[in-house]
Amino acid sequence: MMIMKDIFDECQLGDLKLNSRIVRTGTWETETEEGGFLSPAIYDKYERIAGSGTGLIISEMFVFDRKDRFAPYSANLNYLGFVKEYKMVTDICHNNNVPILGQLAFFYYDDGDNQKAEPNDLTAEGIRKLQAEVIMAAKKFSFAGFDGIQIDMGNNFYLARFINPYFNQRDDNYGGNTENRVRIASEIIKVIKKTMPGFHVSIRINPWDVRKDGMTADESIKVAKELEKAGADSIQLTARTI
Repeated sequence: MMIMKDIFDECQLGDLKLNSRIVRTGTWETETEEGGFLSPAIYDKYERIAGSGTGLIISEMFVFDRKDRFAPYSANLNYLGFVKEYKMVTDICHNNNVPILGQLAFFYYDDGDNQKAEPNDLTAEGIRKLQAEVIMAAKKFSFAGFDGIQIDMGNNFYLARFINPYFNQRDDNYGGNTENRVRIASEIIKVIKKTMPGFHVSIRINPWDVRKDGMTADESIKVAKELEKAGADSIQLTARTI
């Protein structure tokens, strides 16, 4: 007798136990109060989402830098109340037996010399600085009670451009073939998985884009395999907006 799977079945996603197969994905966060602190509406929102039958929550987008292109619409990872306030958010989710991932997405990157350094501009030191900041973001999410991190390498965000052969014209170990272009993320994943056991790492990627010599379906499958090899626990597909 074949047993049909149901969207409300309990299931496993890596080490995470989910109450259903429903994953809630976050986009913008516009309800923070002046100074970055959380408004009561945010706590109410997460209470409703966590109690709705969803199996996993992915947070709204967090950015490193207040000067980022989408900072006005995103949550701030670097304000004084981050750990204390988001621990209350993650506690709300956990009280409903729902795990939550913190979503990190950034469009610009400041390498210390250039506020908008593109993937081809980064020196080896710049790459290490970026990797260290992503790993530190994972640590901050962990301190605030998140069960993992989702690194947004989709849409047209910075790391999406880094792994895309249309943008990445580097001639070192971080450019050229798929393995090299994904290396910046693979190294991040390996460090997080080694130093933070049980912390879920999810990656968001595009299945393809519309650019000549850009991402194709076959190339995206190769990217996904490299991410899996590095230790990613899950991959979410998204898409560019054009």
